[in-house]
Amino acid sequence: MGKEKTTDMTHGPVFRQMAVFALPVLLGMLFQRIYNFADAYIVGRYLGDQALAAVSISGTAMYMMTSVMMGVTTGVSIVISQFYGAGENRKIRETFSAGIHVSIWMTVLITGAGAATTEPLLRLLQTSRELMPDASAYLLIIYAGCGATMLYNFASAVLRALGNSVVPLVFLILSSVLNVFLDVAFVSWIPMGVQGAAYATVLSQLLSGALCLAYALKILPVLRLSTKEWKPDRYLIGQILRYGLPTGLQMSIISISDMTLQAVINTYSTAMIVAYGVALKVEGLGFQIADAIGSAMGTFAGQNAGAGNLKRVKKGVRTAYLLNIICYGVFCPGVFFLAEPIMRAFTDTPESIAYGMEYMRIFTVFFLAGGVLVVYHNILRASGDVAVTVLMGVSEVITRIGCAFLLPGIFGYRGLWFVSPITWICAALVGAVRYYSGGWERKASLLADHARQDKNSKAGADD
Repeated sequence: MGKEKTTDMTHGPVFRQMAVFALPVLLGMLFQRIYNFADAYIVGRYLGDQALAAVSISGTAMYMMTSVMMGVTTGVSIVISQFYGAGENRKIRETFSAGIHVSIWMTVLITGAGAATTEPLLRLLQTSRELMPDASAYLLIIYAGCGATMLYNFASAVLRALGNSVVPLVFLILSSVLNVFLDVAFVSWIPMGVQGAAYATVLSQLLSGALCLAYALKILPVLRLSTKEWKPDRYLIGQILRYGLPTGLQMSIISISDMTLQAVINTYSTAMIVAYGVALKVEGLGFQIADAIGSAMGTFAGQNAGAGNLKRVKKGVRTAYLLNIICYGVFCPGVFFLAEPIMRAFTDTPESIAYGMEYMRIFTVFFLAGGVLVVYHNILRASGDVAVTVLMGVSEVITRIGCAFLLPGIFGYRGLWFVSPITWICAALVGAVRYYSGGWERKASLLADHARQDKNSKAGADD
């Protein structure tokens, strides 16, 4: 495997490696956000605030689906990165094969469960009768096309585990351009309503996923499976699920708390729903920074944990702190001062603009806590300390749900704007206690020992 195709993060300058890895991931996530912004902008401009509110509600419900997918593909990424750090190419191929099988099974399960629970879920979110038809139609199409989402997440997770974050970016840019074009075509030129925006998203994700997987299979010999290797290894399936299911569970329970907050928001006016939906997209854009740095941290920690180099893992954590400070030092002031023009780009309703400006100017003050939270999730997960990440997710649920009902009663609607910041701080504290206690180091040492034993047993068998 050439250096231009994969990156060994067990040697070399830490800051440069993590920054160079994180930048393409961040750009890719930003282009992925273009999907959501294009949907919101085009739907809002061509179909009005009611359709925009329906799409915003659906976005909250969609996170439940994507969280499970991201959990599974994160499991694949962690296991592959550990074997890559340990120099186990055969195990990389076997994990790739096992990941394909797990991804297919999960896609079938999510598609069926999503289609069966769409309307009950929207009713649980207290979606109004006026918004229900559009929200339901949009969500059903997204669920039906979740195989496209899984395909891209899986292919990009494998490449990133091997240190290649550039190729997923290239194909995502292509599909993002297509998504914008299809949004305009299906919503404006061919009046398909909110369903057109959903079809545009699915088709674009399908393209990016197919191209990414085709590249991986063509360019990287380490992923080319023999007939024997197509049969999934039960142990490796178990390892993928060992990391993937807790990660998916952690993300899912967080999505439940997000849906609880959305349900509370939905009891207010359409203007409030629109404002929250737009501000949530900006908040999500900000979290792309944390996720990109976290992705670099996860790959870096996974490879070095597999190689048994825990001192280097700690250097990676300190580097992740610094990258967060630099990035949010630019993003947060920008959003704070540009909150009004951002809102005006999506809606002309004065009430929505005022609500959205308030929320954005509050959450930007606390965003660094969210970035640090993502760092802890990735270092603990990549080192094998996955149970703690679930505990962090539980703390988010308890804090978010409790604050969602408590704060509005004390401070009125403005109390809702402090729910997420308080949640980030509390969960980050849980992660900080675990990281600085050193418990994760014992888990990581066990991973390195297991990798060495497996490599030695293979060498002995070859002799």
